[in-house]
Amino acid sequence: MAEIFRERMAAEMDDGVVIYINGIRLNKLSALPHWLLANWKVARMFKELEADPKSGFLGYTPIFLGLRKGAAMQYWRSLEDLQRFATEQNGPHVSAWKWYNEKVDPDGGLGFWAELYVVDGDSFETFFRNVPPIGIGKYAKMVPMREHKRRLGLSPDGSARKATSAEEPIES
Repeated sequence: MAEIFRERMAAEMDDGVVIYINGIRLNKLSALPHWLLANWKVARMFKELEADPKSGFLGYTPIFLGLRKGAAMQYWRSLEDLQRFATEQNGPHVSAWKWYNEKVDPDGGLGFWAELYVVDGDSFETFFRNVPPIGIGKYAKMVPMREHKRRLGLSPDGSARKATSAEEPIES
């Protein structure tokens, strides 16, 4: 079992990260076999990506959204890495979309959605306490909050003041 962070921790990624969220929704019960196959294809893609450090794929977090829909929050090293994966003609992503467009989509029984965020290294804030590494914390450098560069200046009392130095107290 992964170590649980007992003290307040923060994730730091100086080069930033690309967050890609994509989901699948079962619109019609008749599409259940396609829904199951699509989830299997996605799981296989993630396994292949995780096995290839050069892919730029850092990992993913599954998101349960109910019985008919789910998603995955993916973390990528760069937009270029994600684009290369998405457009590789002989790769699993292009073949999965061909399958969807040619065999699944005609009746609208299965839907997909996506969101993409390119996040600069100083444009995000995180907080972890009493949890093992989760989400971006699995792929970032983890530091105690007292040593964290207050990127967005979020203070312990919830106000949004900008921190002026790494030495500034952050715990009450």
